[in-house]
Amino acid sequence: MDPVKAQILFYISTLTVLGIVLGLTLFWSVRTFATTKGFEKEIEPTSGKIDIIDLLFALAIILFFYANTVTLYQNSMNPVDAPPIEKTDTTLSGTILNNIIFLIIGGLVFSFASIIRGRNANQVFGLKTISFGRILKWGLGAMVPVYIILVLGNFITQLIIPSKERVPEMQEIVQTMITNSDITIRIALLFSAVIVAPVVEEIIFRGYIYPILKRYSHRFFAGFMTSLLFAVVHGHVEGLIPLMFLAIILTFCYEITGSILVPVLIHALFNGINSCFILISSHG
Repeated sequence: MDPVKAQILFYISTLTVLGIVLGLTLFWSVRTFATTKGFEKEIEPTSGKIDIIDLLFALAIILFFYANTVTLYQNSMNPVDAPPIEKTDTTLSGTILNNIIFLIIGGLVFSFASIIRGRNANQVFGLKTISFGRILKWGLGAMVPVYIILVLGNFITQLIIPSKERVPEMQEIVQTMITNSDITIRIALLFSAVIVAPVVEEIIFRGYIYPILKRYSHRFFAGFMTSLLFAVVHGHVEGLIPLMFLAIILTFCYEITGSILVPVLIHALFNGINSCFILISSHG
């Protein structure tokens, strides 16, 4: 990655982590020392069985993401000593292994949030909150506002980043889908983009981190910081604002419906549509 862009990601991710920690501290202070019951009631988060253990685990996940960004930044600052992680060839076995590892991580978070803590997964993630028909309606209906707000996000990005600096760096999965003609690898990458990534990322961000931050702060603060973290984790400077806007929509839909299946479907449709455009353009 370009050192300047890696530095930008590092600074933003650092501010994100500090913002989360300081925000949680501020809300804790307000709840502890506030004397106005009306104000306390106003900022009171949704009740539940979320406790300090969940908060510590969520912070550990956030710090893990931050450590990856720090590593990326250090490697970009020392290109001679750093391994060429962005130049490695994608193989079928490597893609399958990545999918398995990603699914294991998602499974661990899912299990910790529900089974391990003695909770009902259906209640924690809202798996049976709404019908399949409503999930489908939400998923399809969200596509229009999703792409409208992404256009707005791209427009803002163009205003912020000078044209001479605006040289988009394609993510490895996009590069592979364009340049690699191996159908098996493309299928594995599509499976990763349309199934694995939406399920795992929504479980971690909307299903776990967001409710915990909301429990100890406020839904608006939790929604914004979770969305910013989601965007930073993807490691794409040009996509920071659009991805943050996408994450805000995903969080909003999850907050309204109470079902993690809704943002999972929206996320899957979004990735699926983009993947189709990538494949079509690669043959164009």
